[in-house]
Amino acid sequence: MNLIVRSLTSLFYVGLLLGSLFLGGDLFSLITCIMTTLALREIQRISGQKTPIAYLFFPIIFWAATNGKAAEIVSLTLGIIGIFFAILYLGKKTKLAIGKAFITTLSLIGVAVPMVLLAVLGTKKPELVAFVFGVIWLNDSAAFLVGSWLGKQPLAPTISPNKTIEGSLGGLVFTMVIMTYFSGYFNLFNTNTALPIILITAIMASLGDLVQSKLKRQCEVKDSGTILPGHGGMYDRIDSTLLAVPAFILLLFLFGYVS
Repeated sequence: MNLIVRSLTSLFYVGLLLGSLFLGGDLFSLITCIMTTLALREIQRISGQKTPIAYLFFPIIFWAATNGKAAEIVSLTLGIIGIFFAILYLGKKTKLAIGKAFITTLSLIGVAVPMVLLAVLGTKKPELVAFVFGVIWLNDSAAFLVGSWLGKQPLAPTISPNKTIEGSLGGLVFTMVIMTYFSGYFNLFNTNTALPIILITAIMASLGDLVQSKLKRQCEVKDSGTILPGHGGMYDRIDSTLLAVPAFILLLFLFGYVS
């Protein structure tokens, strides 16, 4: 029964995102804004830190990024800074105090900025957003299946005991093969650039999931919420996106696919 619920929720989630993406940029931006607001609400609830100003981050940054090239570049820079902070957080051995400053910073560069970058890309190149979703979702699903079948060595036992090295590697290989094929089929990238784009994006997606798992473990909760039956909260669903999207867009910029 739980598998059926999870599957139906996944179909609704994927249909909503892809449907809004190709129906129009404005609708996708609205959906992205709602998702961000729900995720920020969940983060504040599980951490016990109320930061109402965080709810203004997405609309303000989105407005700025869609009305000026400089603001868009600043947003991407903040997103990359967010990746570095996330990696430092993952590597920190001692327990980090989760206060208002931490939650406000996480809300800004760890959630709102990546989601704004996703929304802005969706208004310009929806096919690239669909591609990055494919990388993220395929990597997550393949890692779970391979890990369930062959997984033995824990990837991060103190953060997420169920994730395995075999599952992560299997997910990466499977994702690179399938998404490289789709990249060529839809003429999105050449092979030389497709491979590093897919590899780095998939790795960042896995790290984003671990960041969220570590935060939940510190907050002593299993899921960030219950809004998505069988999946938990909205923050549970977008965690892999939050590091993957800034990295993906940076690579698009470096390889000349976006200006």
